[in-house]
Amino acid sequence: MIRNISLVCDKHVRHLCNFRVVRVMIKDGEVYLNSVHPEYKLGPTQFAGFLAELYEASKVFRLPDVEFAYNGDDDANWAFDWKDRGKLQTNFHGGPFPLVAWSKSERSSAILIPDSGAFRCMHDGFDNFLERLDAINKVEWSTRKQVAFGRWTKFCPLYMLLGQPRLPSGEPYKCPRAWLPAVSNEAPELLDAGFVHGGDDPPPKGDPRYKEPIPISHQVKYRYLVSTDGVATSRKMEVYFLFGSLVIKSASDRMGYFYDALRPDEHFVTCLNSSARDILDVVRWARSHDAEARRIAETAQRFAVEHLRRSARLCQIRTVIEELGRRMRYTPDCSRRELCIPLGHFVSFLSKHGWEELVTRYPPSSAAVQTFTTSSDYAIANLISNKQFWPRDNDFPPLEEEPYFGVPRM
Repeated sequence: MIRNISLVCDKHVRHLCNFRVVRVMIKDGEVYLNSVHPEYKLGPTQFAGFLAELYEASKVFRLPDVEFAYNGDDDANWAFDWKDRGKLQTNFHGGPFPLVAWSKSERSSAILIPDSGAFRCMHDGFDNFLERLDAINKVEWSTRKQVAFGRWTKFCPLYMLLGQPRLPSGEPYKCPRAWLPAVSNEAPELLDAGFVHGGDDPPPKGDPRYKEPIPISHQVKYRYLVSTDGVATSRKMEVYFLFGSLVIKSASDRMGYFYDALRPDEHFVTCLNSSARDILDVVRWARSHDAEARRIAETAQRFAVEHLRRSARLCQIRTVIEELGRRMRYTPDCSRRELCIPLGHFVSFLSKHGWEELVTRYPPSSAAVQTFTTSSDYAIANLISNKQFWPRDNDFPPLEEEPYFGVPRM
């Protein structure tokens, strides 16, 4: 099944195949890459961040022999959704396979892991703000503005536009990022939400939904913060938890790895789950129930500090890999793969771009590096410079017919 992931590449994302799914092998405690991202996808917010935490987890814990795939896009691809969950059948040819992802819907068979790059690599990510928690907590609750604040790009993903049920009020479903700025203009005393303009061209003239961007570090001055999903889960929600402000989360079917531990009205409050303008009622409630709103915010902050810190994330990654290892029925080996790059070597290669601390703390295994014949930095640079690179190691060529719905091979 792992090898047949390349069928997805062949049929749908030929020109971007090597970042949709990246194949990973662990053997004798060492992690190997059986495919790689192209260079332009190696930014800190996605694949590189996951590699950093996977590498660190492999040095902190003894990980079992296993193979799995990492979903390299924002959200688990539709090909990995359940066709029949009761029978463990997916849309993908061959059934469910070990695919990890940092965002998905309940329909997906992917297994959730942390969005490591957003947590540890971004300058406005969780880990950086956790180090500044004392300064954040000096912003008194009483001094924060009693307005719900939100900023995002003007964007509505396809899954929010298609097939969403009507709201309980009978109104059509509203895409939060597209809709809430209009509600903000109706009641600016309650909601300050707007589009942040992106690109080189100026924003459209006369559109009041476009607002001035405010750095996320300055948003702590608001008592209520609005979290909306895009293609995937919001990367700001866990940071908002740290801020100790009340998080107002818009309804969404996208999930992150820690979402099943959260409870509405205990860690956050919701909007756009009863009517199109219910966020205004939520803010009115928070204003009139200030002590309860503050209690929810403080509970969320304690949760984030305890359960989302780096050591907890490494533990979660270890647990996922150990559970996968218990289900393995064969022993993976580099001799069965066209490409098998020791992750330590790949991390060492990337250390020239800001990973020095990780390599210094956990030097790559020299024995593992020797198993990789094309071990030079030049060889790796050539691999990631090819946007279409995909190791050809599946048993059979791609099917001419749709391969994801159980079509038998002739």
